Amino acid sequence: MTRSSGAILVVDDDAHVREAVRVLLEGEGFPVATASDGAEAIAKLEAGGVSLVLLDLAMPGVDGWQFLARRESEPGFPRAPVVLLSGLPFIPDAPGVVDFLRKPIDSQRLIDCVRRFCVPAP
Repeated sequence: MTRSSGAILVVDDDAHVREAVRVLLEGEGFPVATASDGAEAIAKLEAGGVSLVLLDLAMPGVDGWQFLARRESEPGFPRAPVVLLSGLPFIPDAPGVVDFLRKPIDSQRLIDCVRRFCVPAP
């Protein structure tokens, strides 16, 4: 898989998690966008410029499962890789997911994961 230099989209209903991940990744030189639910994430993906999605599953409104279902069912849906961020110990049958990081998120594991898919801004 080619590494990309677009934004990392952090999708989580918890504002503290979104902010902590944003600050961490921006500190490593990655451009970051955020969304508080799946509907906002879909709109940002459709606008373009997203290289990787860090997705929580349990959110009000359009949750992570609904986001993944829409991604799989719509042929024209943007295909940025998805990494799940969840407090669950194991996620079975998550379509199109390239990795899984359990909450609470280990900072170094998150950075290492993101570096597999994205290139920091110069």
